[in-house]
Amino acid sequence: MDKKYVVPYAASAPTKGVRLTGGRLEKAFRNNIAFLHGFDTDRILYYYRVHKGKPAPGVPYCWQSGHFERNLKGQTAGEFLMGACTSLLWEEDETLRGMAEEIVKEIAACRDEDGFFLPIDRNEWRTKEYPNYTRAWVTYGLLDAGYAGIGGAFGLARGMTDFFNSCDLLDTVKDMNLGFQGLLIGTRVYDSPVGKKEDIDVTVRAYEERWWLGQCIAGDHKAIYAHPGNHPHSTLLTTLEGYLDLYRVTGDETYLRAVKGALKMYEDKWQHVGGGINMCEMDTYYPGCNWLSMKHNYNELCSTNFWIFLNQRMRLLEPDNSHYADEIENSVYNVLLASQVGSEGYHYLNFLEGGKDSRYLDRCTCCASLGTRLAGMLPQFLYTTAKDVLYADLYAESEADLDLNGNAVSVECRTAMPDDGGVTFTVTHAEKPFSFRFRIPRWVTAPVTLMKNGKKALTAGPGYAELTGIKAGDEIAFTLPMGFRVTKYTGGEEIPGKDRFALEYGPLLYAALGPATVGVAWDPDHPEDEFVPIPGSRRRFAMRHDGAHEYMAYLDIHDEPFSVYPIVNH
Repeated sequence: MDKKYVVPYAASAPTKGVRLTGGRLEKAFRNNIAFLHGFDTDRILYYYRVHKGKPAPGVPYCWQSGHFERNLKGQTAGEFLMGACTSLLWEEDETLRGMAEEIVKEIAACRDEDGFFLPIDRNEWRTKEYPNYTRAWVTYGLLDAGYAGIGGAFGLARGMTDFFNSCDLLDTVKDMNLGFQGLLIGTRVYDSPVGKKEDIDVTVRAYEERWWLGQCIAGDHKAIYAHPGNHPHSTLLTTLEGYLDLYRVTGDETYLRAVKGALKMYEDKWQHVGGGINMCEMDTYYPGCNWLSMKHNYNELCSTNFWIFLNQRMRLLEPDNSHYADEIENSVYNVLLASQVGSEGYHYLNFLEGGKDSRYLDRCTCCASLGTRLAGMLPQFLYTTAKDVLYADLYAESEADLDLNGNAVSVECRTAMPDDGGVTFTVTHAEKPFSFRFRIPRWVTAPVTLMKNGKKALTAGPGYAELTGIKAGDEIAFTLPMGFRVTKYTGGEEIPGKDRFALEYGPLLYAALGPATVGVAWDPDHPEDEFVPIPGSRRRFAMRHDGAHEYMAYLDIHDEPFSVYPIVNH
């Protein structure tokens, strides 16, 4: 099929050839695979089989009230396929592939002749979140399965999309419960090998809200917290992903202006320190509310997933703008990695005070679904390519075999990030010279000197630092200087007469350990004089003037009581 993008991406994200070989990102990638190994395909397929009157061994996934798989039957198949099949892009795993093949085969055996594959009565299709949420999750999973080489997966996604494109809900589907979740499905199917122009036409007809785009362009924060269609949710971020796709397809600048306007608003009033999004649902929200306590809903992992992939889209449109990679790094370290509980699951909400969310025990939430996909995609965030240019975006122990416009290049990265800023790249293969651009993060405390083969090559501040004429055998080394950053709390949970401050060191968010509300003693004007690493520990600090408390990296906290914004006596 001949598909055209009026605005093609200026850079590409790899879909193979990158291997995490150590460090914190590799640990998260491995934890995710172990989590996926813990699924039971009979339980995933329970409702598909029951719907078709087939024997259904086991029981469906249904933790406590069981909202997700009980009320949104079949969605867990999408969760597993998203996580397993994105992981399969980077390395083979016989167990994951076998489970994915079984799930795809059984969905195919249970689907209706018109392509409808959800395991529900057609009357339920008109209720709850089936037309948008569940259709999206399973379609995304099937697309990821197709890219991983699972036979029949693309055809299933195509068949369900054909059904939807001619169904009788098109005029009302966006007004159903969180209906805007459906906008991205059409653009993702369109981008796949089985996409059709009809997918774009139906997306615009069924979901486009020009008035909302106008609100985003105008910087009207009601676009974020007061969407009237059903109820506000940070799920609107996934709508922005779809609108950015529509910009690429059509060239209509309205879409791009709306996305950039929304990004500015989110960063200005709706993003917590550490990268989480201070917006969820079923709560009171207003610009700058910055909720902290566990009685509020905020920092949902789903929001971070949408935020990261939206910033990745912008990154591919504007590859020399390091801001988007900075945002991705911030959210990966301080939300995704902080939400992962070993191989057990993913925190749903990432509270900044009191304790972490206990819903990691439910392996089938929306956040676990998107957490598995995001962790499976971690290798993709390390590098981007554009013609004869290789960009290093996130630094992690890794090896990569990449294609630069026909130039086969292999590199190795050695680093202890995020614990130490030392980074060394070795070019192990290059058929011809190329340009290598290295992201200097916004959090560095001084200019960074790049050494090429032991000699000073360049000194640069935040942004991308470029070295040209790179060839096989070259070694590039540099150190990213880390320091402390302090953010004073403002928002709906200020304490009269008390100052509350958050602490970051390098790329990581830290928290004071202790019951909420923690009170600590240090000088926020001179944190470098106050904090000292605790010998024999990683990512933990003691304080010179407060022997009763210590700070731990937020990503390492599990069941410890803590506050990211403790009361600071100074």
